Amino acid sequence: MPEDKPATRLERDSLGEVEVPAGRYYGAQTARALTLFAIGRERLPLELIHALGLLKKVAALVNLELGVLDRDRAELIARAAEEVASGALDAHFPLGVWMAGAGTPANMNVNEVVANRAIELAGGVLGSKSPVHPNDHVNLSQSTNDLFPTAMHLAAAGGVTGRLIPALSGLRQALGAKAEAWAGIVKTGRTHLMDAVPLTLGQEFSGYEAM
Repeated sequence: MPEDKPATRLERDSLGEVEVPAGRYYGAQTARALTLFAIGRERLPLELIHALGLLKKVAALVNLELGVLDRDRAELIARAAEEVASGALDAHFPLGVWMAGAGTPANMNVNEVVANRAIELAGGVLGSKSPVHPNDHVNLSQSTNDLFPTAMHLAAAGGVTGRLIPALSGLRQALGAKAEAWAGIVKTGRTHLMDAVPLTLGQEFSGYEAM
């Protein structure tokens, strides 16, 4: 009979060894953060994770252009980071919004996932940090204090253009449809907490539409 695959693997950092789920790309730093910040149920917005993935890809390509990262590692990081940015690896980001360090645990979560996925793409062993190291290569030339606010701006911009504006457009169309449907319904106007001149319910809703 074939042997069962282990449920966990050992990841190592400067503080020692940590067990992490075998089927997850995150490493020791993320596993520690899950224990240290075990509070609340709110997860980090996926838009933020996707933005961090995009920034990791861009950083790898710029580091390659500047000659501080070799082509093989840069391309591996870019491929893995693109998977993060696309949402393909969402299941590997378990951290909540409640954490210390100005987002450092979230940044490390992304670093570890990108590194281990890049290692897998290269045919290596998860957790080996070879040929791609989460700090030395994925996080090269970056500071969480710069990276996290930048990701927040990108996530906010993406949320506004991709979700808020389409939702508001739909709301405006719905209000316009009600303005037309209720054009013949007369009601008492109101101003300064008093009755005013009559108007139609459609006119009232046309004002909401115009806002």
